[in-house]
Formats: sequence, C-alpha cells, structure tokens
Amino acid sequence: MKECIACHSRQIKQVDIITRDDVFTLIENSEVVVSPQSQKIIKFVCLNCGFLNLYAEDYF
Repeated sequence: MKECIACHSRQIKQVDIITRDDVFTLIENSEVVVSPQSQKIIKFVCLNCGFLNLYAEDYF
C-alpha cells in the first residue's frame, strides 16, 4: 500500500483534478487520464495532511 511522502500516513486516495480559473477540485478517480506522450498521470491525495502527489508512468 502507498504512503504519503509528507506525513507517512497510509490514508491515500487516487483522484482526478479538475481546474477552472484559479480553483481546483478533487474528485474520486473514475478513469485514467492519458496524455499524447504515451504516459498516464497518476494523482494521489493524502486524506490526513492534504499532500498531492503527481507522477507519470510510461505504458508502452
């Protein structure tokens, strides 16, 4: 199981991020976002401290 790199909590949830102007909203992950560079962007939020963790994986 993943853990938060900021507070080491295991209360992590995979989410999607929707932005509009200078406000963003987190929603539960419902589908994988695929970029044209053949990478998927994985987003996690810590339910304990609120830290957002974003990273990309190649999926060739």
